[in-house]
Amino acid sequence: MSGKITVTFKGGKRRVLKSPDTLPMIDGRREAYFVFNNFQVYIGYSDGEIDEDGDFCVRAANSGIKGVDGISLPAARLMGWAYVNPKRAKR
Repeated sequence: MSGKITVTFKGGKRRVLKSPDTLPMIDGRREAYFVFNNFQVYIGYSDGEIDEDGDFCVRAANSGIKGVDGISLPAARLMGWAYVNPKRAKR
């Protein structure tokens, strides 16, 4: 991804998207936004693993057990991702 992409979500939250190639480094315990090239946004948790078909799994916050009730999404169409609640810098 060349340059920064800043998006504004409903409610006024602004985030700078991380590059799709950083998806394998995502923290699976933190909720994230996943923005696709058709401007669809999914919110949930992912372990960042991309399968042999080029898809990755996102599960909803209320799905219970990790890895259950997820949706498979195409990694090739991912524009970027960002954490819902970024970590605050310690003062």
